[in-house]
Amino acid sequence: MTNIPATKTPKPIPTSFAKESFFAVSAFKFTNTAGMSRYGRYRMLPVAGNEYLDKAGAAAQGPNFLFDEIGDRVAKEPVRFRIVVQLAEAGDITDDATVRWPEDRHLLTFGEITLTAIVPDNAREQQHIIFDPIPRVDGVEASADPLFEPRANIYLMAGRRRRAAGNQ
Repeated sequence: MTNIPATKTPKPIPTSFAKESFFAVSAFKFTNTAGMSRYGRYRMLPVAGNEYLDKAGAAAQGPNFLFDEIGDRVAKEPVRFRIVVQLAEAGDITDDATVRWPEDRHLLTFGEITLTAIVPDNAREQQHIIFDPIPRVDGVEASADPLFEPRANIYLMAGRRRRAAGNQ
């Protein structure tokens, strides 16, 4: 059993995927065009802010309410997330995803993502998605965290199984 405090903290249930923040647990090495590098961790922060259900509100929801709600919401208006990177400072551990950095670390704005539609035949399309935790873009590299390779392999195997099950 793990002793990681974050795994023992109760997680609040969001009212919507559009009102939940998402965090990368692993650090990445970002290198700019001048060759300067910094480590950081991604965060996706909802422009609409965070909002959570209380215990009674959560109990009243169906098992797929978040998926149903986001489809209805996006049909009415785009959903936006700010992408920021929490920058490591000297002494921060960058090769262990279980170590949190202090919240006072600088957040650098990286961009924005806007969700404007749900993919038609979403369930079928999900059969083809394979998440790769290792970045494959210039200027962004995985840190020395030893979990990157096993995670990439597990996601690849799971994606292949999902595709095979969808083709039956």
